[in-house]
Amino acid sequence: MSFTDRFNQLAAILSNELGVQAKDITLNTQLREDLKIYGDDVDALFCKIAEQFGIDWQGFVFYHYFHEEPHLFSLLFECYYRKRHGTLKTITVSHLLSVIERGVWFEPSQSRTYI
Repeated sequence: MSFTDRFNQLAAILSNELGVQAKDITLNTQLREDLKIYGDDVDALFCKIAEQFGIDWQGFVFYHYFHEEPHLFSLLFECYYRKRHGTLKTITVSHLLSVIERGVWFEPSQSRTYI
């Protein structure tokens, strides 16, 4: 499968799952920051990506990248976790394409970019 095919399939998944226009998705699009995704939506999205591309998400730590669905416990947990582990990391579409190419999750710092 070509890079363009992978990108188009990923953009279609993001569009369908998150209600954004596929034409607005670029390699630099950030999942949390630009697409405003968090909580259960992340799980649904990553399940769709795994289903489509056969990705192994083992080693992915949700709390390094995303917030939970907001409720009292999650707000308390978030304060504790951020004090202990710092700010949230970013995942871009470019990185997701690298994960799709490898077939397994890896940290963005280990990624080669397509840009």
